[in-house]
Amino acid sequence: MQASAISSPVLARIAALVPTEGISGFGRQLTELAGALQAEGTDCLVIAFRRPGRPPFAFGRQLQEAGVQYCEVEDRGPLDWRLALGVATVLRRWRPSIVQTHGYKAAAVAYLLRRLGHPWPWVGFFHGFTTEPRLTAASVKQHFYHWVDTRLLGAADRIVVMSRAQAEAFRHRRDRVRVIYNAALAPRPAGNPSERGQLSALAASLQRPVVGVVARLSREKGVDVFLDACALLVRQGLTFSALVAGEGAERADLEARCRRLGLEACVRFLGQVHNVDVLYSNLDLAVLPSRYEGLPNTMLEALHADRPVVATAVGAVREVVGTTCAARIVAPGSAAALAEAMARALTEGDSPEAATARREVVSRFSLERRVQA
Repeated sequence: MQASAISSPVLARIAALVPTEGISGFGRQLTELAGALQAEGTDCLVIAFRRPGRPPFAFGRQLQEAGVQYCEVEDRGPLDWRLALGVATVLRRWRPSIVQTHGYKAAAVAYLLRRLGHPWPWVGFFHGFTTEPRLTAASVKQHFYHWVDTRLLGAADRIVVMSRAQAEAFRHRRDRVRVIYNAALAPRPAGNPSERGQLSALAASLQRPVVGVVARLSREKGVDVFLDACALLVRQGLTFSALVAGEGAERADLEARCRRLGLEACVRFLGQVHNVDVLYSNLDLAVLPSRYEGLPNTMLEALHADRPVVATAVGAVREVVGTTCAARIVAPGSAAALAEAMARALTEGDSPEAATARREVVSRFSLERRVQA
């Protein structure tokens, strides 16, 4: 176990327990939130669970670059009770006023420590389901983890969810649930600086307009629906280019689908993109084709980057956009509906009213308001 800056208590101290697997949008949210809280006088420490032999945790470097204290506790597997003891050792030394948890394993550790009599108030964050709502052979394991997560979080002093829809998972603990929306964060430069030049050069070479998806390449993100929508637009005679940024288990299948649909000339798969700010700045339209979501950070980023958006009505999307024209909203899972909304967005173009609506959403979902919440 390695730790940094273990010091004497202050008025408010938050220790956040996180897994090292599956860090994505919430990692960026946590980094920005911790940095902003520290600027307001609240100390933050992120405690990550790390498997032996795994490569260095990139999220740890991100936290340290943001000035957030960070340490790792060794995690030897699902039944490693020593993980909880290691976490307890760090917490006793750091003496937090609040312990946060993110993910089912962190919730399991906090639950065990609570049962062992440790006194720290526990705020459990629920980031939503990332698996298909219906039970399938491929999703049984993830459904089980989500079931465990919701049961364990029932013992927390407060449960933080990202949307009103997610609050329904904790109807039996309604008095403890708080809806705190993610912040609309500005995409920041990151990773290899040469990537910025490569992205800009690629964008300059593409046929305009350019539409793009930024997403993990897994079924719930609906990139296959996006490709089907692109094929419909090509058959309608619309000229455009499309970029898909992200990695995931479905990349090979999606690239094969792209070839079957005859889209190689207009669709490019970029893989993992670190400098997403450059990508957003070169898009004429950002598309969120998800089948199911919690509160999608990519949509919030696109709105902050002042890009026109077409999104599916999943998770908290309606709660974010409301009845405004900040984004065009369609039903999930329908390539025809997605294609129609994309075509209208590209042919009609942006409007001053839509730009104003985007700014209003970004203001309502600012980092400052999340800190206050």
